[in-house]
Amino acid sequence: MNSALAPVMRLVPVLRNLVRTHRLERASPERLDAERRRLLVRLVRHAQADVPRYRELIAPETAAAFRGPEDLPSLPTLDRAEFHDRAPEELLAAGFTTANTKAGTTSGSSGIPITIRNSEHDLGYLRASYLYDMLASGLRPWDRMAYFRVTPFLRHPLERFGLLRTFHIDTSTTLDDQVEAFLAARPTFLVGFPHVIASVVEELERRGVRYGAARRVLFGGERLTPTARARVLGHLGARCHEVYASVEVFTIARTCRRGALHLRAADVVVELEQDDGSVVPADGTREAEGEILVTRLHSEAMPLIRYRLGDRVAVGPADCGCGRHTPVVLRVQGRSQDRFRGVDGREFYADFLTYAVQDFAEVSRMQLVQERPGQVTVRVVLAAGSELAGSGVAGSGVAGSGVAGSDAAEAGTTVTERIAAAVREAVPGFDVRVEAVRSIAPEANGKIRIVKVEAPAR
Repeated sequence: MNSALAPVMRLVPVLRNLVRTHRLERASPERLDAERRRLLVRLVRHAQADVPRYRELIAPETAAAFRGPEDLPSLPTLDRAEFHDRAPEELLAAGFTTANTKAGTTSGSSGIPITIRNSEHDLGYLRASYLYDMLASGLRPWDRMAYFRVTPFLRHPLERFGLLRTFHIDTSTTLDDQVEAFLAARPTFLVGFPHVIASVVEELERRGVRYGAARRVLFGGERLTPTARARVLGHLGARCHEVYASVEVFTIARTCRRGALHLRAADVVVELEQDDGSVVPADGTREAEGEILVTRLHSEAMPLIRYRLGDRVAVGPADCGCGRHTPVVLRVQGRSQDRFRGVDGREFYADFLTYAVQDFAEVSRMQLVQERPGQVTVRVVLAAGSELAGSGVAGSGVAGSGVAGSDAAEAGTTVTERIAAAVREAVPGFDVRVEAVRSIAPEANGKIRIVKVEAPAR
């Protein structure tokens, strides 16, 4: 039987995994490939032998013949419904129970919240992964870290020595409470959803408070417009990094010093299912785009093999000049469920429309919402002092198809009218409405869903 979970964070497993992660960070492609194959073969055989559900899905001879990433298409994919609907006992490996594993529950932004259970061994890797992300993003042992999230992390023993001190900013509380907790913590390193940190910065500016103690910001979970990002970093005087991660599979990618978002190739195997149903490996040899399938190489208690995370992702070649030999995530295009529908019934991923909106420097926040086929409402929070922003709404009857920038401003059009024209040019024939709003309400998980279908398309 596996050991029970520790009541406090165990440092030895974290440090051991931290050393391993550092060794592989700039490993050669040959070494990375050998490590991935070793872990992947072990994972598949462990899942088939020890997990009830995988024994149903994978034949013993398939597991025995498995040799590496090229054999993944012979295995089935798993989605959120599989983990949501089944009892933990069907998905946990032999020797693991709900008593000796720790639950991690997703936010439910996809509409299907699920719970993944981790062993103490899994948690050692998870904590090392998060710590390495922060160290690689400029964290120093004496920094004061502010975590913007609903639940706090487990405390660690180094805090008693004044090292890696952490402060929880509870994002389920009011904005005033978050600001007061932030100011009391006096953090130098910030971690959290971009729009949550942006809201705190905006409130500081409204109060006339200039906070200059932050050195680094680690964004994760969603995307900010360039205007909002510049405002946050300009106010804080900080540099930023980004991570692409999830509760289920930990860190998938992290930015390097050049800003490229590199896959953590020693920790996850990524495939992309394209629109025609074919699956290609995200191996860095070419650019590919599709729904992401993730295999988490370190998942002892509840193996995750070819898991449908629900995001649409574009991955490019491993050609960054930073020294890493891993593929680069070019775009995370949001939940694959967030697809708009035209009047002809065809569905499409609408994330590309956000770029037409964020190109306007006046836009601080945005959200694209579809309530019926062939229609989109663009909600924008405009930066303070935006010119000609007073009218607030541009409806579908606004003339013009591509007037933007200073020429439009000289013609007397408002910001919302110019945004409407840009979106209409991107999706001809759509009923486009732009609303200037004071704020955009986040979902229950604290994130803003940038592309959202509010009612089923019929």
